[in-house]
Amino acid sequence: MAHRFNAHVLGEGVRTVVFGHGFGTDQTSWDAQVRSLVEQGYRVVLFDFAGATPGTLAAYQPARHASLYGFAEDLVLLLRELGVSKASYVGHSLGAAIGILACHGEPGLFDSLQLLAASARYIDDPAQHYVGGFSPQEVDSLLDTMHGDYVAWANGFGPLAAGRHEKPTLAIDFTRRLLSLRPDVACAVFAAAMRSDLRAEVEAIRVPLQVLQTESDVAVPLAAANWLAEHGRARDFRVIATRGHFPQLAAPRAINAALLDFLHVHTHC
Repeated sequence: MAHRFNAHVLGEGVRTVVFGHGFGTDQTSWDAQVRSLVEQGYRVVLFDFAGATPGTLAAYQPARHASLYGFAEDLVLLLRELGVSKASYVGHSLGAAIGILACHGEPGLFDSLQLLAASARYIDDPAQHYVGGFSPQEVDSLLDTMHGDYVAWANGFGPLAAGRHEKPTLAIDFTRRLLSLRPDVACAVFAAAMRSDLRAEVEAIRVPLQVLQTESDVAVPLAAANWLAEHGRARDFRVIATRGHFPQLAAPRAINAALLDFLHVHTHC
């Protein structure tokens, strides 16, 4: 299974950290964090989710991956094969949601969660006073646009998600990554993420939680990040001084420092 998800294990530390990437990216989005953690004596596990790269398309199954639970099961099975348990999990966006589900479904797999640009639910729920950032109609319209002209959608969504900051190349790089995805797979995975609701699983989190969010994120408003931190009983909630949906790329030093601070306090290397 490890080869199907392009899994790699780096470093020789006794403490293991698993990195789960977000939609439209792959394991290389963690390069700056991996270097930092390996230098600090951690063992790092990297992989790509099904369908995220040409090499993982064979692992993608439309029925299995129609919801995020299929991806979470993949993650559990992969880590079992690698003999990983009681690891720290660092997840970004889609990868954060999948990590929450894996933690809920397989107690003991992770003993801490560190989530970046993460949301328990993207769709607003006025009845529960929950702000996710999108109305049901907005999500339907977004998905219709994506299905209708994927190239145009990617060229528009890429810069929006990357945000405006001192690294304009992030928008170019992310848009290029979106355009490299197989459109039908990208549409299905994006829909699964946008229509997911992990509020019950968030409220069941019983391991130390860190939530890291940027000042402005088109995909995750601060209200959603605050909800995640509050209802997941986060030990640490930080708003990183940058914009966009990719804090690990936009502000790698700040993210590295935050991750290591939390790991040093809540785990033993």
